Amino acid sequence: MATSSTEATSSSDLASSASKAPYPARSEERLLTADFVFATLANFFNAFGQQMLTATLPLYVLALGGNQADAGLVSGALAFTALLLRPLVGWVTDAWRRRPLVLLGTAGYALASVVYLASSSVPMLLFGRAVHGVGLSSYTTASNAYLADISPPRRRAEAMGLFAATMDVGLIVGPAVGVFIAAALGFHRLFYFTAGLATLAFLVSFLARERRPRPSGLRAPWTLRTGIVAFDALPVAWTALCLGASFGPVMAFIAIYAQSRGIANPGFYFTVQAIALLLTRTFAGRLADRRGRAVVMVPGMLAIALALSLLPLATDFPHFVVSGALFGFGFGATQPATMALLVDRVRPEQRGLAMSTYFTGFDGGISLGSIGLGIVGQVWGFGVMWPLAAACALLGLLGLLAAQRRPVPSLGD
Repeated sequence: MATSSTEATSSSDLASSASKAPYPARSEERLLTADFVFATLANFFNAFGQQMLTATLPLYVLALGGNQADAGLVSGALAFTALLLRPLVGWVTDAWRRRPLVLLGTAGYALASVVYLASSSVPMLLFGRAVHGVGLSSYTTASNAYLADISPPRRRAEAMGLFAATMDVGLIVGPAVGVFIAAALGFHRLFYFTAGLATLAFLVSFLARERRPRPSGLRAPWTLRTGIVAFDALPVAWTALCLGASFGPVMAFIAIYAQSRGIANPGFYFTVQAIALLLTRTFAGRLADRRGRAVVMVPGMLAIALALSLLPLATDFPHFVVSGALFGFGFGATQPATMALLVDRVRPEQRGLAMSTYFTGFDGGISLGSIGLGIVGQVWGFGVMWPLAAACALLGLLGLLAAQRRPVPSLGD
């Protein structure tokens, strides 16, 4: 079992923790344990199924008679539901343990696919997205807190990158396979398949051992003051909100936008994006551990903004390939370093609440991007929506600046 120690650090050192590597590299610390492998394998099954749905649900909304705004509402409803539940889920993850919430999340993913299977209208799809949101808030909060528990502190960003890389593998094949299954076999067969993948994730998650000791003594009850957010996580949560606002329109509208430009299978945009994500994660996390979080976060957010700014100019497949590759590079570099910076700034007993604070920002950004910017796209067109999404990515740099300037009392380990 991995152990962790609390390291006292001066305020001046902590103020620069985002720009300097918080720990020296130590290759002897073991990362690829059995628990890490089981957790990442479950993450792959979840990602494979969820990315199939990401690419196809907007098309299913249109098939049911909905419009572009309905597609944005269905996509954003997932993040909005998760957003409402994050604070309670984060507190429960700390007060209870990680594994039960992981299992609840994977079960929610499976049940959501069953609801989609039974849906014949947009309102029913919205109910399915609410169920899906319960799974999303539970799984992502608890699984990332679990990962922080089992990762060597000096390899934290690398661990975050590898864990996220399993999602990228699912993203590489998921959207294109999802669009193919929906077109060749129908949406109902697609939902059977995604329910099966979520069930596999549930079974594999049983094999990962709980690494956090059972909390001893009585924990203070949840209150509005102590159970909503982890205050030390707020600067990073702002960056997450901006990342979500740039990611939301891609999730909700890239399939519709690509088809309007004559791209037969828009799922390949996600495939190109995922390949770039996967390649970037192989080195970005280690670079963030050795050189500091800002070294990879700044160019990553600039790449995201450039990718979105290019979309109004995209008229054929090569243009979409360039945009997808840039977006994948930017997101692949930024997200693991951002989450590692988050864990750097909070105590171990607050990791669940800190993760919920981070994902509250990210979910809020996705809702803002897919619903708010979706309305912008409906009224003024995609040519206005994509540059606004790019501006949101650039605003995320303010969170990094605040994290550098605001010291915290101690590092996470």
